[in-house]
Amino acid sequence: MAFPKRSGVARSLFSAIGLALVLWLLPGRAPVTPVERYHLSMGTLVKLVLYVGEDAANPASQSAVTELAVIDSLMSSYSATSETSLIGADAGEAVFVASAAVAEVIERSIYFSRLTRGAFDPTVGALTQLWNFPDAVMPPGQASIDSALTHVDYDELELNGNRVFLRRHGMQLDLGAAVKGFAVDRAVAALEQVGVDAGLVEAGGDLRFWGRKPDGEPWLFGVRHPRIPDCTVISSDVGLSSVATSGDYEQTFEFEQVKYHHILDPATGRPARSTVSATAWATTALDADILSTALFVLGPKEGIKLVEGLDEVEALMFYDNAGHLEYVYSAGLSGSLQFPDCARN
Repeated sequence: MAFPKRSGVARSLFSAIGLALVLWLLPGRAPVTPVERYHLSMGTLVKLVLYVGEDAANPASQSAVTELAVIDSLMSSYSATSETSLIGADAGEAVFVASAAVAEVIERSIYFSRLTRGAFDPTVGALTQLWNFPDAVMPPGQASIDSALTHVDYDELELNGNRVFLRRHGMQLDLGAAVKGFAVDRAVAALEQVGVDAGLVEAGGDLRFWGRKPDGEPWLFGVRHPRIPDCTVISSDVGLSSVATSGDYEQTFEFEQVKYHHILDPATGRPARSTVSATAWATTALDADILSTALFVLGPKEGIKLVEGLDEVEALMFYDNAGHLEYVYSAGLSGSLQFPDCARN
């Protein structure tokens, strides 16, 4: 595979599915081995890397697990009693008084919807329900897609304080492209509150680290190649603590020799095709999560253009060019990535 384009270089990444996180502990005079804990939440494996003593690891990790459970219960698209589902049930009829957490995620979602002109849209619920990932086995018909698209429009989502209203009957919220990032942020806050001075939380491709490792060395990460599982791009820290990736390999099915993935373009109602994977760095995992989806839909040209106009945001994007996998990244990442030989073939 060829990788001709460069416009900067990158920093961290993740695991779970596709672009996986590989965390290296840099050697030091007195290395301290972190305690790792794993937990299933939000349909994915959550990894906690904590620089604490073994005796403190369990109560500390429980504080994070509790926070993850709360966020999942509030924003799960698979629960009829979650606040996001109840907001959809009231669509076109009544205002829903949301929790502070849900209002915060909706507010940020609306901001990025406007910024990306709908490449990210939290009102895609009718579409995501129609496609039914991860259980989909065949694409819906065009008539069904067209019908669902009439219920997708972020301009029809109102937020006043914590009062939420979907203006049209049939509209549905889907915060799946934001909730994992927000949950990671809340888990980190919980761990800091109980005295964990350094660590990392990663959930299904959304990652945030904090503090300094006890040996004083900087954080170092690896980005797995999106098409070659054993090929890793080495990346250093670029000063942004959160990173997330959206890729066309995460939830897929094949029908009549065509491969479909779960990242839908709100404009067409079908899987976005201009990107293989999009990685976003930001100050919060919530922003990184949202941006990775938005960039994937926008494509490499428009995506990098957007990132270059934002403060404290960077991006690395892989895309297909006439059968060749290429990449482009924002200028702020220049000098941070090292591509091994396997990524250049």
